[in-house]
Amino acid sequence: MVKLSKEAKQRLQQPFKGAQFVTPWNLIPLMICLGFRRGADPGMSKPTLFSLLKG
Repeated sequence: MVKLSKEAKQRLQQPFKGAQFVTPWNLIPLMICLGFRRGADPGMSKPTLFSLLKG
């Protein structure tokens, strides 16, 4: 097993901390994107960004 210095451990921890912050914020746009790809229920028109903003 490789022994890492304290500085090397801190450098490796920085990307993981960033990923922990970014991951939850990416889930909401992912769910919206999947909703657009799957489309509306059968018989309903496809949602558009304009129709969502209109209300």
